[in-house]
Amino acid sequence: MKKRIICLMTIATMLSTLLATGCGATGTASDFTISDELTDTQELGYSVGDTLSDPDKFVGENNPISSVTFFADPTSVEYEGRLYVYGTNDNEQYDAGTGNDENTYGSIGSLVCYSTDDMVNWTYECTIEVTEIATWAGCSWAPSIVSRETSSGKTEFYLYFANASSGIGVLKSDSPTGPWEDPIGAALIDNSTGALADDPVYWCFDPGVVIDENGVGWLAFGGGSAVHDDEDGMYTGNCRIVKLGDDMISLDSEIVKVPAVYHFEANELNYINGTYVLTYCSNYEDRYKWSSYGSDEEAPTTCSMVYMTSTDPLNPDSWVYGGEYLSNPSNYGFSFSNNHSHLQKFGDNYYILYQTVMLLDNMGSSASGYRSIGVDLIEVDEETVTISPATMTREGVEQLKDLDAFEVNQAETAVTTAGVSYYTSEGRTFVTSISDGDWSAVSSVDFGNGANAFAATVRGKGIIEVRLDSADGNVVGSVQFETGSDFKTIVCTLDKTISGTHDLYFVFGGSFVFDEWQFAYISDETVSGLSVSTNNGKVKLSWNLSTDSEYTVYYRRSSSSEWNVAGSTKKSAVNISGLTSGITYQFVVKNSTSSTDIVTTTLS
Repeated sequence: MKKRIICLMTIATMLSTLLATGCGATGTASDFTISDELTDTQELGYSVGDTLSDPDKFVGENNPISSVTFFADPTSVEYEGRLYVYGTNDNEQYDAGTGNDENTYGSIGSLVCYSTDDMVNWTYECTIEVTEIATWAGCSWAPSIVSRETSSGKTEFYLYFANASSGIGVLKSDSPTGPWEDPIGAALIDNSTGALADDPVYWCFDPGVVIDENGVGWLAFGGGSAVHDDEDGMYTGNCRIVKLGDDMISLDSEIVKVPAVYHFEANELNYINGTYVLTYCSNYEDRYKWSSYGSDEEAPTTCSMVYMTSTDPLNPDSWVYGGEYLSNPSNYGFSFSNNHSHLQKFGDNYYILYQTVMLLDNMGSSASGYRSIGVDLIEVDEETVTISPATMTREGVEQLKDLDAFEVNQAETAVTTAGVSYYTSEGRTFVTSISDGDWSAVSSVDFGNGANAFAATVRGKGIIEVRLDSADGNVVGSVQFETGSDFKTIVCTLDKTISGTHDLYFVFGGSFVFDEWQFAYISDETVSGLSVSTNNGKVKLSWNLSTDSEYTVYYRRSSSSEWNVAGSTKKSAVNISGLTSGITYQFVVKNSTSSTDIVTTTLS
């Protein structure tokens, strides 16, 4: 296999030089780009076992976005056509516990990042070890991220986080996945900062950041119960907002109190049509004072997501209550849990990212409070800056586009998995914890006109079976391997050519880690035997018919370096007219992977 691919690449290089008119492949042939070193699969006796693992995220359901990781308090940023979603790493607390305990959040010092470009297949990008970067912090909760382009064209990312309930920190990076740095070396905000020294918030946490159309950054934060005698459940006094400095890591205004009704936690900011939109989770207090507020909206239900708007965020009187747009998960058929959401426009749609304990419930676990992030559509009227009530579902959203089988794809990209986990080491992120019968699924993979070869980069020993449309579907190919301690890219020829769009399943046996994969269409059918004859000013070309039967005919004057296209055909012969008598011509014929020798004749 390896030698054949190298040969085809040589042919492609020759054609690129030979046919200067730019004759390309027909779209069916492709080479592997996953690695320069390819190793053929072997018959080693590995199998996947008789029983397949059960998934914790059910097949046919697109929520939650990860079947592997508990994470919560979603925030997101778009970059180069991908949406990056960040959340509190509940999995860290889960791993520190007994597996049947309650999530107390105290052991969480990291954040998790996933990304997507189709809203259904999600790639685990990294775990951000916040307390190892910001060594002054003891915890890392409730992130909020924003990006901006500098005058030099570089994109900077600022990731704000809560150090438990005692302060707000910020990390900075030139990439949405890091590496991250702590540009301050201390909290950006805590209860000793500015006006907070005399009027603290109950919880100094849950940052929400946005940059407006003028390039100015804003940060909302705070939560908890009322602190002062003149505050109550309706006006807790714990929601604050501040203008950020040009460097995004300093403050450029007084910290101002936002009169957010029934405010509790989960602050996020958006900027829509010149308007600042504050979203937050309402508290558990009685709503008996609501009639005194004077709003046409109904009082928010307990632990629901609501919003307020302003065009002058440092003016407390400018904030207007917009209403409830997302109830507690228990109102959508899920278990009761705390609430946190983020509003994100991606492409032409607005999406609402939120948290539930859906994955934990799917597992049938006796633990509690370990959350997962889901996503659904939400309707936002940009002209009036109003948000319509949304919902939380298991089905989630529709896939925006098919995944390209011929690209190099990360193994930790999936719609759902069974039995595996993800890990990062030495610059690689990969699928690990693999046992016999475990599997991973990718939704709506486009194989185009056909793929007949598969490659996987792995380390360890075992087997990957390629199956279509279900975990127990037909096996169309497999790679077996024993790589030792090194990563190697293993290739196989598929049992048949796969075309069109399919759900793709990788089913595992053995003990190994899986890094990335790619499909290709490899053809060793060559076109040959070109001959030429002339008669009465006409040229007849003929050649040997191959199974790859789409041919393109090229010609040029022997004194010229530029080739011309005479036409394409599925036959093995063609007549060419309209050439000039007495001129010597050269001819060549190619199919998708090869070309004939050049033949020369002088037209009589």
